[in-house]
Amino acid sequence: MKKLMVVALIAIAIAGCGDSSQPTSTKWIGGSVVDQPEFRLPGSTYGLKSTQDSKAQSGRAWFLEKANWKPQGWSLWVASNVYSDYKAPKNDLSMLQHGFTRADSAAERSKKESFFIGGVSKWLKENHVEVELNFLGYDGLPQSLMEGNDVNKGFWLTWNNEPCEKAFRMCVDNYFVSPVSRLSGGERLGYKDWIKPYLNLGEGDTAIGRKFVIDSWGGMEDENSPFYDIWPTMVFLVNPNGVVTRAWLPQKNDAATIQRVQAAIVADVGGQYAKVAVSEKADSARPPTEGYYGQHYIETGVGKVLETFQEIMNSK
Repeated sequence: MKKLMVVALIAIAIAGCGDSSQPTSTKWIGGSVVDQPEFRLPGSTYGLKSTQDSKAQSGRAWFLEKANWKPQGWSLWVASNVYSDYKAPKNDLSMLQHGFTRADSAAERSKKESFFIGGVSKWLKENHVEVELNFLGYDGLPQSLMEGNDVNKGFWLTWNNEPCEKAFRMCVDNYFVSPVSRLSGGERLGYKDWIKPYLNLGEGDTAIGRKFVIDSWGGMEDENSPFYDIWPTMVFLVNPNGVVTRAWLPQKNDAATIQRVQAAIVADVGGQYAKVAVSEKADSARPPTEGYYGQHYIETGVGKVLETFQEIMNSK
């Protein structure tokens, strides 16, 4: 009975938030926030840069450079869990029986991100909309990649997908890396502390349904909750004062789409862009909505080998 109730409430939540049709109000755009939350980068920030290098794969060397971002106008941020290959919280597939959705691989998620970012970038350029488009990798860089980074000249630090190409360099203004911490207490912001200002569930039956589902995933109060193992691709619209005006977080059933982002820019930035046409495609592309805190596939594979080896040793 409880499982049926969860399924029913998920359906209510989806019906209230996932519809991308365009009524007269702007509620359909989603991403609503309260109390004018500040946009914060969770840790030390680096820019992923490249330079021509005939000795590097594909003729370009990639490297990280210390960065210090400050708002200089409106900006749109696509914040991604770049490397984790976990399919469920703690990679425990039994959790998929409790309402969690199986995540795609890191490579597949990057393909979806490129398609989404490419669509947003194309619209910005075609309409001469001056909004800075930034990509943010908020998970830590895998040790397995960093160990060979000097040899392979950073080739494996990022993916290469159409239409944005490697590191989304044909579409974004900046590619930043600023790792968040899974738990609080360190030099970097803890994940719960980082996203909590944007977890506005709204009001009414839809909000009640969302809260019930989130509570079934461990709730929002304890940072150890499996709810905070959900590390999807999140999208933020930030004004020139560094205040977030829209925050699309899939974990509260509020995902960005190309159409929603366009409409938010028209509504929030306004001014000379107030009458720019918005795509009529209600099913326009969205970034991946599932992702979980976890390890890179190389670390995951090594871990499984070690576990198997330990089981063999214990059986002797």
